[in-house]
Amino acid sequence: MPSNGRPGADFTQTRAIHAALKIALDKKHFARQPELRRAAEGILKEIEADDSAYGRQLRMLTVMKKGASIEELGKKLGASRRTIFRYLNYLEQAGFNIRLEGSRYRLGSELADAG
Repeated sequence: MPSNGRPGADFTQTRAIHAALKIALDKKHFARQPELRRAAEGILKEIEADDSAYGRQLRMLTVMKKGASIEELGKKLGASRRTIFRYLNYLEQAGFNIRLEGSRYRLGSELADAG
């Protein structure tokens, strides 16, 4: 559980930072401040990286759009079953609608494009 005691809170906070930085870079808010632009790009690269929990959770959301078993998620993310279940819990706590259809986890349609 995240240190603040709220499962999913770290994902939600990182998602907000991720979205804000992407918008700022897309709208060229750092055009006159190259050092801030480079810093923002570096932060995005770090949090989107495959070795970050947030980066793996983003990939997990993408994979779940089509549906995936725990084993498939574990292989695609390079994570244990325990970690996959923890991520599922955090994503649900962050407000994602995750459905279990047979043995496959699928992201609900209302937030399928949030990843």
